[in-house]
Amino acid sequence: MKKRLIISAVTVIGGLVSTGVGQAESAHTTSVSKKALAPFLETHCIRCHGPKKQKGQVRFDKAEWVITNNDSAQRWQDVLDVLNGGDMPPEDEEQPSTEDLSAALDLLTGTLLTARNRLTDQGGEIAMRRLNRREYVNSIEAIFGFSLPEDWLPEDAEAELFDTVGSEQFFTSSDLEKYLEVGREIAARGFEWASRPRVEVSVSRSEAEERVTETLRENLADLDNKMRLKQAGASWQEMGFKDEGEMGIIFSQFKSRAGKPRLYLQYPLVDQGVYLAEIGNSTARVGINRNNGDPRASYRLRVRAGVNGVPPEIRKFLRVENNDGTLGVLKVQGTIDAPAILEFEAKSKIGQRAVNFSVRENRADIRVIDGYLNKLDKGGEWAAIWVDWVEVEGPFYESGRAFFETLLRPEEELDEKGRVKPMQWNGSNARGFIELFVREAFRRRSPEVTYVDALEQMFRDGIEEGQNFNQAMGEVMAVVLSSPGFLFIQEQSDHEGGRKELTDRELAIRLSYFLWSSPPDDELYDCAESGSLLKPDILSEQVERLLSDSRSDAFVQGFASQWAELKRFDAITVDESEYIRFNKGVRDSAYREVLEFFGVLVREDLPVSNLIDSDFVVINSVLGEHYGIEGASDLFEKVALPAESPRGGLLGQTAFLTTGSNGERSSPVIRGALVMEKLLHDPPPPPPPNVPELGSASKNPMTNRQMVEAHQKKAQCSSCHKKMDAIGFGLENFDTIGKWRDTETVGRREIPIETGGTIPGGGQFADLDGLKSVLMEQEEALAREMVESLLAYGLGRRIEFSDESAVDGLVGRLADDKFRVRSMIKEVVASDLFRSK
Repeated sequence: MKKRLIISAVTVIGGLVSTGVGQAESAHTTSVSKKALAPFLETHCIRCHGPKKQKGQVRFDKAEWVITNNDSAQRWQDVLDVLNGGDMPPEDEEQPSTEDLSAALDLLTGTLLTARNRLTDQGGEIAMRRLNRREYVNSIEAIFGFSLPEDWLPEDAEAELFDTVGSEQFFTSSDLEKYLEVGREIAARGFEWASRPRVEVSVSRSEAEERVTETLRENLADLDNKMRLKQAGASWQEMGFKDEGEMGIIFSQFKSRAGKPRLYLQYPLVDQGVYLAEIGNSTARVGINRNNGDPRASYRLRVRAGVNGVPPEIRKFLRVENNDGTLGVLKVQGTIDAPAILEFEAKSKIGQRAVNFSVRENRADIRVIDGYLNKLDKGGEWAAIWVDWVEVEGPFYESGRAFFETLLRPEEELDEKGRVKPMQWNGSNARGFIELFVREAFRRRSPEVTYVDALEQMFRDGIEEGQNFNQAMGEVMAVVLSSPGFLFIQEQSDHEGGRKELTDRELAIRLSYFLWSSPPDDELYDCAESGSLLKPDILSEQVERLLSDSRSDAFVQGFASQWAELKRFDAITVDESEYIRFNKGVRDSAYREVLEFFGVLVREDLPVSNLIDSDFVVINSVLGEHYGIEGASDLFEKVALPAESPRGGLLGQTAFLTTGSNGERSSPVIRGALVMEKLLHDPPPPPPPNVPELGSASKNPMTNRQMVEAHQKKAQCSSCHKKMDAIGFGLENFDTIGKWRDTETVGRREIPIETGGTIPGGGQFADLDGLKSVLMEQEEALAREMVESLLAYGLGRRIEFSDESAVDGLVGRLADDKFRVRSMIKEVVASDLFRSK
């Protein structure tokens, strides 16, 4: 039966995808006057962009003189942009006369305006798109009330823009089989947990020293006894070894094996707590496991700990972990004489039968005594943190009940033994169950009768094969959760060309997945059902409500992480034995900083120019130590910058600065390119093939600036590098991990950093503050970058040439209010582009 279902589902999905992602109609063509423009290009452009050279991979000897679609229009728009901006011809080439340049600009401007109007009439089409991993997980949680690990699901395609863009997604038969498998597991867990009552909050505590200290004493006594026997001339058999080889290994490592426990046991309070001293796993971390964790709930970890001695600030942090990895970082404020209690909260997931937490010192991943301490705290305490106990409290539930719980049991009633009363659904009313479940899964769209008939028959077949209600209905639910109605955001189109207004329901779904990455809630569905959501004032109220809800964190995480390309940050490998201050806690906190900073811009409706420079940061305690900023707590909070701080904006954040490196040293080239792309809406062209590496021009040690400037002298590199390299020079005071420096190590010398530069057409600057001032003059370019990115993320498609008039209108309306981010989101949602399909 399962094989038949898979084949049927593949056929249905294949049909929908092939009809839902159709190509737009051919646009009316617009001619570019070759007679009028070709002489200008021949005189000023062909030498660098013709048959002999193709700088920036552009050539005009093979230009297309007809605009037929958005791609061909964009190529001519790029020409207009570089001419308007004075970037071309280069300063060292013969410049056109004012009359010739004006004529070329007028011609291109008028031609492109005509092309834009024609292409806009055609309309940009939105491909039917699949829920990405984030959206699938959130959609399941909206229905069942529990979360599931993303790695259960098929991987998302590597998106060039955003994981919401339908044209960059794919779906295979193996994906369908995976979704069916996951759907069965979700259904089984849904029946399981909906049948369990919510339990009272309780506390479980672990006193790890009871196990750790006794084990260390026993092991040390055994090692000392073996050494005494050896000195007395005993054989390996008499000493208790399994063979002579084992004896040789143990005694060759005796100093370390016995020395570490001996040193540890000399500490005070070893019988009252555990020192995080890295003797294997027994003292490397302290943890607690609590069985039968409820995936519908969250749990609170508490740690009572104190600092041992007077270690440097960086050694006062605990890293909180579970099976998923690092959860957060906590700063230990107390001492071993007056310990402090620290707290951390996290939600459980299905697939995790136990709630587990552990804490360890947040340090570089290198050997402690031979590496970390010698470089950071030579002569300091071996163990910097003492942990008295750890405990877990919970479960803590959300106030409401999930849809599936209320579907199974509308009333949350228990019998006299405290058990959930049996559900009222059975074989006689199974069709009603199917109809209600499918409608919710399909985002309040009632299913076709024939579809329900097929699902009901599937249920009956399962019962006849000996399955019980939960098993048979679980198969039905798995098919529903892997069907197009659930997996795909479907917006019906009549394919007659041109844009059509979304229905209220379609707008509600697009809006909720834009701002929550999940389906609408009851209030938003009610607005859609009443027909009021298309009214501007109601739509604005709902946007405000959605952004004020904690579920909008999904928008901040989904949008900002991809816009800032934090995957590139994750991919940078930094040698922690060299950069000992760049540990796991710093890396994870730096990732979060970008998201939390953008979240403040949204919540407080701050100008988008704060991405260039701001008078505040949004950091936690570990980043406070990393940046040398006081007043940060373990939670990410907005902190005012001291007057002398170089931080502020994206330019001062470790994630951005480390992304602009190769993991070994900073890169003015990469940083400059990132600023051009993300803050100036001016991404540099891809490099030509066979570009020589930095540093290949000389065998002598050089500063970063010297290497880059030598690189600029190469003909194939100079034109593109002038602007982005100058920007990157202004950020050179930040090293690979975002720490401030005044000098750079070159060979055995420390050379002062030279930061000044000149941006072509953008002015001069002497230092970081000057660079920020120059960039702030181009905040409209940043606003356009953000508007187009928000539209692409929300619409699930690329923003094309034909959309530029609408984008112009959005940017223009936002200018008077300093391009505030929350207002920007509202304008995007209110736009014709967002409300049409």
